[in-house]
Amino acid sequence: MSLGLYMVHLPTIISISILLNLIIGAFLLSLYFLRKQSSYLYWGSSCLIFVLAQITASLRLFVDLPFITHYIADLLIISAPLAAILGIHAYTQSEKQKLKLCAYLLGASAIVLLPLYSNSVNQLITTAVIAACFSYAAYALRKLNVKHIIHLVLLQLCFVLHACIMLLQLGLLVIDGLNIFTFDFSQILAIILLSHIVITTLTAMIWPLLMFLESEQILSDLANRDPLTGLLNRRAFLTISNNYLEQANNNLTELCALMIDIDFFKKVNDQYGHDTGDEALKWVANKIKSQLREGDLIARIGGEEFAVLLTNTSLQKGQALSERIRVAINSETFIHQQHEIKLSISVGIITHKSGSNNINELLAQADKGLYKAKSNGRNQVVMMAF
Repeated sequence: MSLGLYMVHLPTIISISILLNLIIGAFLLSLYFLRKQSSYLYWGSSCLIFVLAQITASLRLFVDLPFITHYIADLLIISAPLAAILGIHAYTQSEKQKLKLCAYLLGASAIVLLPLYSNSVNQLITTAVIAACFSYAAYALRKLNVKHIIHLVLLQLCFVLHACIMLLQLGLLVIDGLNIFTFDFSQILAIILLSHIVITTLTAMIWPLLMFLESEQILSDLANRDPLTGLLNRRAFLTISNNYLEQANNNLTELCALMIDIDFFKKVNDQYGHDTGDEALKWVANKIKSQLREGDLIARIGGEEFAVLLTNTSLQKGQALSERIRVAINSETFIHQQHEIKLSISVGIITHKSGSNNINELLAQADKGLYKAKSNGRNQVVMMAF
């Protein structure tokens, strides 16, 4: 394919990129004004800055104003990934620490490029700075704590590819400037330009998708998860458990319900403080989770009380698993702020075979077993017959 054919497609691709980035940028800014999350502000600004960069650079075809079409365009091209970097750090609320560094880099670029904007060296410097920005952006994404890993990996891949493309362009510009080869690199540089535009637009589309999915996940967690332990809350546990119970009735399989309570937990709060008590709750929750299978359910249903549903499990297997949970907690010492605290649990267990569709009834029977375990001296498992 000839360079001429690339140049025929270039205005179309630039126009589409400008339109998409305008839409994405406006959408992200509207989300910022709605949710007041600064990551949307920075990322939306990055999209709009990239639009201005494309417009000012495209003016080279129509006017001979190198200060605008080269110098200003280069600064805008550098500013776009810097705004994206601040958007990444804004998600972890650390953008204020990076704001000065980004401003210093942009200021240094402005000073260095000012006497060179009419010289071919300016493209070398701009390309090197952009490559460094995209490399750092890919690194910064590693610190994001998100649940939709595949979208994060796609975003990282875009930044890595972008950095590689910029480094390739830098190498070609150096070779072309040194006249080492007589080969015409203009066609390859045209492909790189197209790639730069396409990947930047793709990156701009992935970020809001990732943020939207994470926001939805956060809202779901707020509705269904205990904020301290990360376990299901009572409402979500009952909803899911009823579905499990219906499946067990339809498939004629057994399931076990456990009610678990931390023994003498009030003394932990009274003696060591509520911060230590909160850490103890998380420690016990993790100990219980470590003994469960993938399909089992666990929830914190109030205070120091937990509920567990064991799918396709007989009473004997449920008792053995309950005992493993009890031993796992009682055999180790919980340590927090140099305090060593021995904890234990009481467990009531009931097995459901078929018939009832009411999970509350099953939990009530398990709770009777828990009451007996506590009455009998605690730190034990008591089985109940349904």
